[in-house]
Amino acid sequence: MIPFKKNIQNISPYEPGKPIKELQREYGIRNVTKLASNENPLGPSGKAIRAMRRAIRDAHLYPEGSCYYLLNRLAQELKLDSGHIIFGNGSNEIIELLARGFLSEGDEVISSEKTFLVYPILSQVCGAKFRAVPMKDYRYDLQAILEAITPKTKLIFIANPNNPTGTYVTAGEVEDFLAKVPEHVVVCFDEAYVDFVDAEDFPKMLSYIKNEHSNVVVLRTFSKAYGLAGLRIGYCLASKEMVAYLHKIRQPFNVNSIAQAAATAALDDEFFRWRTKWLVLRGKKFFYRRFKKLGLEYLPTQANFILVNVRGDGQEIFQDLLRSGMIVRAMNAYNLPDWIRITIGRRSQNVQLVKLLKASLNRKAV
Repeated sequence: MIPFKKNIQNISPYEPGKPIKELQREYGIRNVTKLASNENPLGPSGKAIRAMRRAIRDAHLYPEGSCYYLLNRLAQELKLDSGHIIFGNGSNEIIELLARGFLSEGDEVISSEKTFLVYPILSQVCGAKFRAVPMKDYRYDLQAILEAITPKTKLIFIANPNNPTGTYVTAGEVEDFLAKVPEHVVVCFDEAYVDFVDAEDFPKMLSYIKNEHSNVVVLRTFSKAYGLAGLRIGYCLASKEMVAYLHKIRQPFNVNSIAQAAATAALDDEFFRWRTKWLVLRGKKFFYRRFKKLGLEYLPTQANFILVNVRGDGQEIFQDLLRSGMIVRAMNAYNLPDWIRITIGRRSQNVQLVKLLKASLNRKAV
């Protein structure tokens, strides 16, 4: 008998948003709109596309393991010493590096309920116990997380803004929280959606990194605002000591050369980033107005998606929208069966979504 590990055998694998081509195969639908995985509806920037085309010529060579040019360009962008930065094959890989670097069997990880599903999966892979602290008004309850810390706690994950709720914890809450967290506990702030934040009281986590706050790490990604989800590139900001430690775990050549080139060029395309932020801000306001008109509860968001209560079986609405060629995200895995998550798209996509959602709700009401 193969000696499968019980802690891994019991894992429910992460299920990503339904791919467009899969829906086309299943339903024979040609025109499909995907508003499920919080991707950038504008695609990559033109500068990134041109950089990728140039980089393809050297695809027969191994990538530069240090990500030298991207590292220095990002350090310049963030006004941060390059020793505080490490790149990963998506920020997901950094989460895995943290799990492998700090968790042993019997250790504990704390996060919130209704948050990114990769946190409990990787905790379980390492044989650690994952403790999901209840939310308060769909927000991380940092005080409750503090009270859940034990001598076995090694990692705390805080998605800010949170996926899938789009809610956030404030600068004041974070300052008070970090002042009370024991030094032996690593606190990871996952800021995958930070580029879409417009709240004035959102925490400026870079200051903690610049001040060498030894047990704080910050994750960010090029997948969302930069439109490079398919290239899988993210990064971690942390103390120099922490970065040096994570480099010992990181696999060589973990970030491919095309991703490095695209991300470096994307940092230079300020207009593209402005267009993306403007599109999301405009789309948020559109959905707020339409959902109010439909009498639907929604959560104000600091991300490029919005969570909406469809007054009943969210899975049923999800399936109904699929048949119309619209992919959104059902929330059963997050114990939010009455809700769906919608990525903010282009104006025409948002209008189409509202039209199809209204029709689906009307059919359900009959």
